[in-house]
Amino acid sequence: MKKLTLFLLAFVLIASACKKDEEEEETNSLNPTAAQNGFAINYTATWCGPCGNWGAPRIHKFAEDGPKGAVITAHASGDPMHVAALYSSFSSDRAIGSGIPSFWAGDQSSAGDGAMLALVGSGDAKAGVDLSFEVSGTTMTVKTLTKFFSPDAGDYYLSVLVLEDGIDGSATSGQYKQNGVANPDTYKHDFVLRASSVSGSAYGEKIVSNPSNDTEVSKDYSITLDASWNSPYAVAIIWRIDATGTPQYKYINAIKRK
Repeated sequence: MKKLTLFLLAFVLIASACKKDEEEEETNSLNPTAAQNGFAINYTATWCGPCGNWGAPRIHKFAEDGPKGAVITAHASGDPMHVAALYSSFSSDRAIGSGIPSFWAGDQSSAGDGAMLALVGSGDAKAGVDLSFEVSGTTMTVKTLTKFFSPDAGDYYLSVLVLEDGIDGSATSGQYKQNGVANPDTYKHDFVLRASSVSGSAYGEKIVSNPSNDTEVSKDYSITLDASWNSPYAVAIIWRIDATGTPQYKYINAIKRK
């Protein structure tokens, strides 16, 4: 009996060590870099003709110009893809302006067609982030690693957002029909904002204050999905707080993983 007990104890310890090694290996496989990736958000709606006419092509152009970063469409009230809390969270700091469609690229409002290329070409960022995720049923588990490449004073936040591409917005899709598009028979809604790692907050949570050179922060998140979402994916975005600025959440860097 004593030998059996010792054997079982040894087995548990080995299994625990193996699990820890696997978790560390997953985190070590993440590779944040200082390369500047892009971020853009488009406030839009299915009922908005200009959103389909010129808004949709612009946000897709942003995605082409910054393919590794976070490109997001936040759908307004009266739209079946509207997420009220996240829409309000973004727009309270990155204002909509006179109406939709309305764009931000990084910290630039009313961003024009070349804004994403300018952001991506602006040089290395102070920090980078990488992520991996798994989906099991209606739960997405996300692992992130954020790394700082220069010391800085201030509070840094990380948001992890769930997006969805390829939602039918054609002329036969009922309430999802997008007005104003050039291709009403085949149109798809892309980059649709669905959920956040922090309920009701598009800007996530504080991960570090006053980081030093080579500071690394690893975080895990569990996000509840809707079973109807088709192949949801994750983006992670680093922000730095500037309490006197507009916006207050200054964009630092981002990553997209599908």
